[in-house]
Amino acid sequence: MTEPVRTSHRLQLPRDTDPAEVLTMIRNVRPEAREHEEGVIELGEDVRLVPDRTPRGVGRWTLETPQVREDPAPEGMGDSHGYARAFPEGMPFGVERDSLDLAWSLARRLYGAVVTDGHVRLEPHPYHVRDLTVTSPHALAPESLAQLIAPLEPEAELDRVPEDAPRAGYGLTAPLAGGDVIEVRVGRSSRPAALTALDWLEDAVDYQLVHVTADEEEDAIETPDAATVERWQDAYRRIGLIAGLITESVGGYVTDLEGLLVDPADLA
Repeated sequence: MTEPVRTSHRLQLPRDTDPAEVLTMIRNVRPEAREHEEGVIELGEDVRLVPDRTPRGVGRWTLETPQVREDPAPEGMGDSHGYARAFPEGMPFGVERDSLDLAWSLARRLYGAVVTDGHVRLEPHPYHVRDLTVTSPHALAPESLAQLIAPLEPEAELDRVPEDAPRAGYGLTAPLAGGDVIEVRVGRSSRPAALTALDWLEDAVDYQLVHVTADEEEDAIETPDAATVERWQDAYRRIGLIAGLITESVGGYVTDLEGLLVDPADLA
C-alpha cells in the first residue's frame, strides 16, 4: 500500500510568544490536541505542530501534515488567505486545508505569518476577522438590548420585531461609514468548541456581532489598502466595545469568527 504523501509548512510567531498560549488557543478549536515530549502538539488526523528548538528558531513551528490537493483556484477568485497565490498547481484540501487554516488563524491572532511548503509567505492582517460572538447563559429582550447598546451606537435600530418575539431570534443594525453596518444577531448558541465544558451551554444564547461590508467582495481581499484597514479597524473597535458591554451586562464568553476565545479586557 502506498504511503500517503506528507508535507510541512512553517508557522512563524514573534519570539516572545509563549508556547502555552499557542496550545491554549489550539484547544479552543481542537480540544483533543495534546502536547507531547519536546513541546510537540498532536492536532489529530496525523497532523503535528513541532517547535523549533534551535537558538535561532524561537517562535518557529513546523506544521507536519498529509498533503491533500485539489484543482487550482479559478482565475480571479478572491482569496483572503492567499492560498491561490501560494498553491497555483492545486489548492490544499481536506486535512491539509484545515491544518493550514488553523496555522493562518494562529498567525492572525498572534501577529505572525505562515510560510508554505512552496516558500510563499502568508501574512494575515489582524483585522481580517472582525466578527465576534458573545455566548451567554442569559438572553436579553429586544428592547433591553437596544437600550443597552444605545450609548455606544445611538443610531442603532432594532429589526422589525413582533410583540411576542422570543428573547432569541431577533437582530439590531448599527450604521458605519461608507455604507457598512454592524449587525447584532441574537439566537440559540452554536455551542463553540472552546466552551463545551460549560454546563449551561446547551441553553445558551449567542449575540453575534457581524461587520457587513458594503462591498460583498471585500472580505476576500488578501492585502487591504490603508483606507480599508482604517474601516476594518473602526468596525472591530466598535464591535469589541459592544461585545465587552454585553459580556459585562449578562455574562458569558467572547469568541471570534474562527472559534478562538477573546479576552474582553482586550476589547476596551
